Amino acid sequence: MNLLIRSVARLSLLAGQASAVLLVAMVLHILFEIVLRSFFDSSTFVLDEFIGYGVAAMTFLSLGYALNEGALIRVNILLGRTRGRPRLGLELFSVVVTLVLTVFIGAYYWRSVARNWKREAVSESIAEIPLWIPEGLVLVGMILFAIQLAAYLLRLTVGDRQIIGEDKESLEQAE
Repeated sequence: MNLLIRSVARLSLLAGQASAVLLVAMVLHILFEIVLRSFFDSSTFVLDEFIGYGVAAMTFLSLGYALNEGALIRVNILLGRTRGRPRLGLELFSVVVTLVLTVFIGAYYWRSVARNWKREAVSESIAEIPLWIPEGLVLVGMILFAIQLAAYLLRLTVGDRQIIGEDKESLEQAE
């Protein structure tokens, strides 16, 4: 099981690193566009489209990594006031609901990616980007997030029961 959890963490790390590369590419594209517009009175005419695709891909590709590192924003109205088994129960419930919703949304997103692939749909800009490419990157991010959620669920149920954002002693004290 530890090998599985480490492998999922490694995949999430790679996706997080891909997100960082996308961020650098977007910054470079913006700088290039600034130079083109300022000094050459020209443009790539695709900046807003590419940045939009990049932000979407970067957001979803980094979700699994952010979950694994405890960097996702959590609303702790209820979780912050519970400890031990009740908190574990709430955490399990939250993870299961999030996993189900992620898989549900991912299934519909898969349909969109497959439809755009089959129809060879392209963007309406000058670049005519095949729409399955940016949607596919978002879908990969969703799949990795779902896998990371499943690994976290596995860790909570049969592993070390370490809740993200909580020290291990507080769970042991409550048992």
